[in-house]
Formats: sequence, structure tokens, C-alpha cells
Amino acid sequence: MPAAPHKPKELAVLTWPLRSLWGRALKEAVSDPFTVRTGIAVRHIENVGVDYPTDFWAAFRSGGVPPVDVVYGNTVPALQCAQAGLCDPLDEDAFPILRVLHPRANAAWEGLRRWSVVAAYDIRYALMFRDAAFPDGPPRSWAVTLDPRFKGRVSLYPGGKGFFPVAQVMGGGRLEDIPERMEPCWSFLRELRSNVGAMGFNTQMTERVKAGGIDMFFTVLTNIRQWKADGCGVSWAVPKEGVSVADDSLHVPRGLPPERAYWAKQYVVHAMSKDSQRQWCHRIGACPMHPGIEPPPDLAGNPVYPDNPSDFRHGLFVPNRILAQYESTAWAAEFDRIMNS
Repeated sequence: MPAAPHKPKELAVLTWPLRSLWGRALKEAVSDPFTVRTGIAVRHIENVGVDYPTDFWAAFRSGGVPPVDVVYGNTVPALQCAQAGLCDPLDEDAFPILRVLHPRANAAWEGLRRWSVVAAYDIRYALMFRDAAFPDGPPRSWAVTLDPRFKGRVSLYPGGKGFFPVAQVMGGGRLEDIPERMEPCWSFLRELRSNVGAMGFNTQMTERVKAGGIDMFFTVLTNIRQWKADGCGVSWAVPKEGVSVADDSLHVPRGLPPERAYWAKQYVVHAMSKDSQRQWCHRIGACPMHPGIEPPPDLAGNPVYPDNPSDFRHGLFVPNRILAQYESTAWAAEFDRIMNS
């Protein structure tokens, strides 16, 4: 076996803000142990939201050395990078652990190079509700978001991120009709429009949640779980119609010097090891792609947490190949048109 190449002093990893649970969990469960194991420091470059910073896209496409060594974030923009040929794939022969992971971990679909993007875990959206607004118990259906009592008190992600499967079902449509027949989705969003107030991502919405300014929020379970633990007076519900399914991922951008690419891939493989996955996914309430890991104690048996990444009994699943093509472009544009009309 050839010797490992020279170690860089540090790797740069794009992540969500370190003040958020997302960023802290990556640092403490993945990056810090990686540094202990290899001696390579990890510098975290913080990003808010789902898409990558504009200057990062320009740097990735310029053909020069990328500004980061590893990208951690939502899988959809990662797959858009893969479609553009901007990812440096991992190889199963070099990294046999990839063969152990759940099939969803290989996020690349037919036509893309295998393991261009490594999905790290399955994460579910849920309906956050303010406990004081629901004294009789958790809401049972997404239909409650249409109640006139909640005008301006319902929140979504910008551009409708993640909500389209819910809106499609609530409008009387079928998931199988996405993306060809989306009118049920747009019809439900038109009904919901007057109740939608503030929109934003986790770090932007935390203060509103703490202040009690939101009665319902379609958001990722991780955020609700953290706000509940922080005493914000909120809980989550899994409405009878189901919740949207998502995943986040890791990838190595194309164009790194060989020695940096080697150690960046070592970081990804380290993150997908059983020990790392257990610590990391327990922190954020996600279902790991590495098999044989028990759920966090507070989520065991809860419908928001699947038995495995293929368990969609309570999940509204739309394949990433569809989301990568439509969600941040045509669907987001129609969402914005409806919300601003």
C-alpha cells in the first residue's frame, strides 16, 4: 500500500454556522476527532442557508483551486455541482466503507459518477408548533395551517424549500405526479398565502421563535429539537399526511492539489464511520446512512424518526434528481410569485 501523502496543516470545511447545532455537531462529532486522529486542524467556513455563497460558485467554476476542501450542506446544490462536473468522486476500492453504507448514501443518480456526493444521513422536516397556541395537543393535519386564526403566524423556508411535497398532497395531488402535474401544490400555496408571515432559515428565525412570534413553522426536526431543549415553548408534530424527507451531504470539490484531495476524502470517510455517524447523527436527530446505529433515546419509536433511510411510512419522498432540477429554480420562482401576489 503506498504511503499517505504529506499532511496539510489544515483542511477548510464549508458548514453551517458554528453557533447553530448543525455547525457545532459537525465540529465536535466529526472535525475535532478527525484532528485528534490525523493531526490536521479543521477550519470551518460558515454559511447561512441552503445554497453556496455566490463567490464559491464562481471559484468552483473558474478552474482554479477551490476555496474549501470539503463541502458540507444540503444535497441538492451538491448534486448541481456534480452535474456541472465540479466534484471529485470517492472510489469504493480505495474506501471500502462506502459499500457498507445505505444505498441512499450514494447520492449520484444514473449518468453521474458514483460517489460524487455522499449523503450523510436522512433528516425529516416536521411541523413546529408553539405549545401555548395548541393547548389541546399537537396539530394532526397540515390543514391547520389554513386556519384564519393563524394569519401571519405560519412560517416557511425562503423559496418554499422542502415544502412542495406537503403542498402537493394537501392540494389533493399525488407525489407520483411531481414534477409534471403541480397544480395541486400551487393551489394549496395560494390558500396558505395569507397565513404565511416571516420566512427564513434556522439562525435567522431563532429569535422569532424565542419571542413567541411564530405559531407554526415548517422546518427541519433538528431545529425544533434544539429550540425545545432551549426552553422556547415549542414542540413538533408529524401530521397524518406525512412530512418531507431530505438529506445533507459531503463532497470534495474538483481541482484540489492531490495531497489535499487525499486528506479531504479521508475526512469524508471519517465522517461516515460508525462511531462518527453515531455521535453526529444523535446530536442532530438524523437517521445515519451507516447501518446498525440505534436512534437517539428521545426519538426512539417517534414517527418523525425512520427505522432506516428507506422507511417512508411517515415520509413524503421526492428523489433528489427531481429536486436538483426544479426546486431552487422553477418551483422557487412560482412560490415567490404566489407569495408576492
